[in-house]
Amino acid sequence: MWPSFQGPTSTALNHHLLSGAVHEALRHVAPGKQPILVSTSPIVPGLFRDHIFRRKIYYCVDDFTHWHGINGPAMQRLEQQTLDACDLMIATSTSILETRSPFAHASTLLTHGVDLAHFSRALPDPASPLAALPHPLVGMFGVFDQRVDGQALRAAALLSPQATFVVLGPIVDRDPGEFFDVPNLRFYGAVPYADLPGHVAHFDVCILPYVVDASTWNINPLKLKEYLATGKPVITSPLPEAIRLAAYLTLAASDAFPQAVAAALAALESGTEAYPSDARTRLDDFLQSESWEAKADRFLADVMDNL
Repeated sequence: MWPSFQGPTSTALNHHLLSGAVHEALRHVAPGKQPILVSTSPIVPGLFRDHIFRRKIYYCVDDFTHWHGINGPAMQRLEQQTLDACDLMIATSTSILETRSPFAHASTLLTHGVDLAHFSRALPDPASPLAALPHPLVGMFGVFDQRVDGQALRAAALLSPQATFVVLGPIVDRDPGEFFDVPNLRFYGAVPYADLPGHVAHFDVCILPYVVDASTWNINPLKLKEYLATGKPVITSPLPEAIRLAAYLTLAASDAFPQAVAAALAALESGTEAYPSDARTRLDDFLQSESWEAKADRFLADVMDNL
């Protein structure tokens, strides 16, 4: 695709390029068939108007109109056209559903799932660089970008100097040097997904400090349910999708985040269980229903509805 979508010329060119590639592929893999289109990208709405597709699904996984570095008005224009042309919009968060469903012919909610076995059964990897760090470990993983609330993270680490704060994941459009004065905060970069649980198993507390604004309001962070699957205490900013999981984690606004982390560390030191037996049972039952297998079954049912 041409790396631009801001004007009608770029939009038309990308439609021509992508449509040609899709039609060529279909001639080889599905000759004479009526395929179903599923796209997580809204930037080629012309593909959703192609009559070759029996059913057209826009799988809306984020609010791209508020991404950093993206031309919001251009993205919004293309997404509106996509919503108008699709047969079904599947939203991954309640806020996406609420803001997009009025413009779609049909819509439904399907939140992200979790690979429960991957994260719940992992043992600490002795080869991990985290194995040599002093406990307690307060950790987060994922892309470290402008959505991360650096002030809350800094304040939490400074308030709890006895703990080691760890960030696993690529750093994008951020300078880790902004935390030079926080000696107990360490960045370890990205690790393979297959190895991630072995690193995270060293965490004592999992955190998700996010700025709560237009860029994060509609997201459904994958890591939240992955954190919960570890069975460790979880502290997160009050994003809408985190609020939906309030029964299983601790919500803390930016100014209260450091104290929430300190309280979790104090509970850990006193031997208080993060999840008493009845709460653990409820959490396990919830996570079982949120598996990727369950989500895949629901996704397929939604896509194939009335076909």
